[in-house]
Amino acid sequence: MKKINFVLPANYNRAVGGFKIVYQYANELAHRGNEVSITFLFNMRGKSFILTGFEKTINSKLLTYVQHKNEVTWFNLDKKIKIYYDLTRPQDFPDADVVIATAAPTTHIVSKLSESKGKKYYFIQNFETWFYKGSTERVNETYRLGMTNIVISHELRDKVYNATNKEPEYLPNFYNHEEFFLENPIAQRKNTVSLINHIHDVKRTKLGLEILAEVKKEIPDLTVELFGAYKPITELESYVNFTFNANSKQLRKDIYGKSKIYLLPSVLEGWVLTGMEAMASGATVISSRIGGITDYANDDNSILITPDDKESFVTEIVRILKNDSLRIKLAERALNDVQQYEIGYSTDKLEELFLR
Repeated sequence: MKKINFVLPANYNRAVGGFKIVYQYANELAHRGNEVSITFLFNMRGKSFILTGFEKTINSKLLTYVQHKNEVTWFNLDKKIKIYYDLTRPQDFPDADVVIATAAPTTHIVSKLSESKGKKYYFIQNFETWFYKGSTERVNETYRLGMTNIVISHELRDKVYNATNKEPEYLPNFYNHEEFFLENPIAQRKNTVSLINHIHDVKRTKLGLEILAEVKKEIPDLTVELFGAYKPITELESYVNFTFNANSKQLRKDIYGKSKIYLLPSVLEGWVLTGMEAMASGATVISSRIGGITDYANDDNSILITPDDKESFVTEIVRILKNDSLRIKLAERALNDVQQYEIGYSTDKLEELFLR
């Protein structure tokens, strides 16, 4: 049994893929008898934290303004997990055997923690330049802080190796097989395409909706299932249905599970957890050919397209919607391929790493 502390950015109690993976690891590790804690940081933007004598007063006022949350309600965390909210000082971190930074800004404080706070790991889930106004070098600096780097994709492996000249640990992601599985038959689906709504530019939600507007001209009975933790900022067309904060059952049954296609027009992803969930629910993935998704999606189980090639996206979506035999072949192959990505395997690898 080990004491394991995951260090996360500030908590807004909003469904985020990277947080979900950490929460799932935390639950599984706790289930295996480890003493697990989750530490949420307060200040995410700088290398230093608020250390003035007035920090409690300042933090209280700022917390009200930025709406940090002292609860997690969107995910069912094991009650044995200890949670620390809005920490700003290294001495307030719990003692542990292992401490894991989970986002670029969390690395600065974790790398400086005393030995009593645990052996230091950096769980790298994306190339997070947005934290540093697009600076690649600032992100690369986080890889060189002396922690054990863990990457979730081969593209991230290459980026970390190029920055450090040292091989990182590779730990593939997974999805929850009890939440995502084939509930609705693959063959018996209407012309429905699902798409995530996100405020981050790299997700290309706006482009996705533009693509589907063009598809609608060729496929008059097209419907779109849009979902996400952020509400749309523009008015949606009548054929677009939006689900806010969809739970796993809604995603499995009413969104991925009703879709012939899950559209992923992103230009940057760490892994694309939603792609695996869609595959497990029987949707055919049509995606940008980018790192992260290519760890599990390929030309035999998906349609992969040059990022931002709007015309090709339209052409391929129309082709797949009109060719059920090809769609079913791709979806069935994908459903089979993603079965290997399960939490037990990944947690075994993580625990082996902690024992080295």
